[in-house]
Amino acid sequence: MSSSEKKPNILPYGSNISAPKIELPALSSFLDTKTKSAISYFNEKLRSIEEEYGGLLNLAFDTEMVYNSKYNFIPIVGRIYHLYRIDSGNMLSMIEPPEWNKEHIGSFRFTADATWKRVDDTDTQ
Repeated sequence: MSSSEKKPNILPYGSNISAPKIELPALSSFLDTKTKSAISYFNEKLRSIEEEYGGLLNLAFDTEMVYNSKYNFIPIVGRIYHLYRIDSGNMLSMIEPPEWNKEHIGSFRFTADATWKRVDDTDTQ
C-alpha cells in the first residue's frame, strides 16, 4: 500500500469514488485575456520599433546630406548650422535663414556622436 492510499486527506484531489468532482478551471477566458494582452504588447513594441527605425533613417539621410554639402569650417559639437541649396549643390553655413537670400533646406545641430540632427525653427533661438 502506498503512502497516498494510507492518507487520502492530504492529496490535492479526491482519491475515491465518493470524493467531490474535480472541476477544471475555465482556460478559455484565461487564454482569451492573455492572448489579447500578448498581441497588444507585441503590436505596441512593433509600432515603437518602426517609429524608432523611421527616426533612424531620417537621421541617417540628414547626416549624409549635410556631410555631402560644401563647407569650409570645422563644425563644433552642439552648435546649430543651416543648410542651403546653391547652384552647385548644398552648402552648410553659420548664417541664419532670414539673413541670406538662398533656399533654406533646414537647420541641423552637430551632435557628439558625429550625426546631424534636424532642428525646427523654435530650437534655433
